[in-house]
Amino acid sequence: MARHRLPLATRLAAWIVTGPLGHLYGGVADWLGLAAKVTRARARGRDPWA
Repeated sequence: MARHRLPLATRLAAWIVTGPLGHLYGGVADWLGLAAKVTRARARGRDPWA
């Protein structure tokens, strides 16, 4: 059996950040940023894609 050099807590934290949860968080953050930009542009009467 392979011996791990990093503690379990460190490996778990790295997996959360770089694994599926990290990618989900990044995607949600991107969509929220886009929604905020579009909302602000529309509130100001501007084209959000310009």
